[in-house]
Amino acid sequence: MNISYSTETLLSLRSEAPCISFRAREFLARRNEMPRAVWLIEEGWAARFKLLRDGRRHISRFYAPGDMCDLSWLVTNAADQSVVALTPVRAARLDRHRLDTRMRIDPTLSLTVARDALAEMRSQAEWLITLGCKSACEKIAHFLCELYLRLERRGKAREQSCDFPLSQQDVADFTGMTAVHACRTLRELREDGVIELRRRRLRIVDFAKLARIGSFDAHYLETESDEEPLPRSFVPAARSAQAAAI
Repeated sequence: MNISYSTETLLSLRSEAPCISFRAREFLARRNEMPRAVWLIEEGWAARFKLLRDGRRHISRFYAPGDMCDLSWLVTNAADQSVVALTPVRAARLDRHRLDTRMRIDPTLSLTVARDALAEMRSQAEWLITLGCKSACEKIAHFLCELYLRLERRGKAREQSCDFPLSQQDVADFTGMTAVHACRTLRELREDGVIELRRRRLRIVDFAKLARIGSFDAHYLETESDEEPLPRSFVPAARSAQAAAI
């Protein structure tokens, strides 16, 4: 889930785009419709999802402040999945054709987008392993570790605490569980003294222990172009957790 645009690139893109506000549960894009813009999330949270024929929902990605949704729209004629605001959202509207034209004459921007697309692919690949091989507790622990590191890098988290506006159903739809199972698993982590969830805020009490529970390795989140490396106190803990699990 990691995307790390340079400060210069972000400022440049924002200066050229109008900002649009969305209400909670309002669609930023609908499946099978042609996206006419790529959205750079300024405030709020959104989710990309697909509904199955029986009404079940699977969330494939959460978008937090600083994320761009969806890079695949630059090369497609229709959105494969819908994107909906989970909270009130404020986003910069980047016209896809203008963005494509600029990328053709701006090698720095093109390289940035290519790196970020690769980072998203690496994150999705890691999450496929998590969904396929890990237990319920491991899935949620991995998810919380990754989410915190992602927000911390952007300056959206401090003192091991960050916003967590996601409902239990949102977490369940992302991890492939029922809402009851997700609720029970989150409660187990709270009772174990690893995390605290209060008033839509997440506090990781013991990151090293949470990383061990989730068999979490932060290596896939790192890129050579990172301006802000992952927190030094967290990365060794995550890697040592992986080594202990091998």
